[in-house]
Amino acid sequence: MNSALIVEGGGLRGLYGAGVIDFLAEKNVSFETLIGVSMGACNLANFISNQPKRNFSLPYRFIDDSRYLSYKRWLRGGDLFGMKFIFETIPTELDIFDYDTFCKRKSRFFIVATDCKSGEAVYFDRFGAKEDFTQILKASCSLPFAAKSVNYGGKMLLDGGISDPIPLHFAQKQGDGKMVFILTQPKEYKKSAMRFASLLKFFYPAALVKTLKNRHERYNKTVLEINALEEKGEIFVIRPSSPLKAKRIERDRKKLKATYEQGYLDIQNRYEELVRFLKA
Repeated sequence: MNSALIVEGGGLRGLYGAGVIDFLAEKNVSFETLIGVSMGACNLANFISNQPKRNFSLPYRFIDDSRYLSYKRWLRGGDLFGMKFIFETIPTELDIFDYDTFCKRKSRFFIVATDCKSGEAVYFDRFGAKEDFTQILKASCSLPFAAKSVNYGGKMLLDGGISDPIPLHFAQKQGDGKMVFILTQPKEYKKSAMRFASLLKFFYPAALVKTLKNRHERYNKTVLEINALEEKGEIFVIRPSSPLKAKRIERDRKKLKATYEQGYLDIQNRYEELVRFLKA
């Protein structure tokens, strides 16, 4: 039976997913379909290229580098995270991304982004040239207010977590029987409404503003659906066993490492359970 791995984003909380994926890679666990949102898409890209350790090593190595993260740049009207540095300089010069191996993938790989004009999710699984892949991955990680929108394919795109933070329904439509989710919040977590929502209309199109304002309701509803499916044993969910140390934006290396290690340990403790689920 086919299987799918769906990975949530969450900024640097995504290092939890990096720990999970690192363990899965060590055990040679594979999936026919991979679906990633924001940081989750980055984690999966390195999983596909057989470089899963990049998911932890890159933020841990560069977190104090202003080219990677800079509040000064952000306050001057630039990106909070250095998108060009992260998605162009690092993978081509400082820690080479194995695009050749990535292109030989057998799994279907979907990256989720958000169309600024319609406010709806866009799912990419065909990347063409390396530059196209880079733009799509960058778009999926471009947070509102923290990064500029990405122009690709005639659309202005932002973070996939805006419109479909946990793509349950999209995954169901792919027809894969066994679905495994990596989430970055504990089971009891409930997302709150976006702060400063009244200011959104000055920066973004009306449809996107509506999506942003309703995002917490959509997120919480999806989590309830996932919880129900999990209780029935229809899906497998790996999520933090306790609140993560790292925040969405985090510069403390100890917290980054602890978040990664928690993901690794959580899936290690549940690995036999996962194997039984996939084989059932």
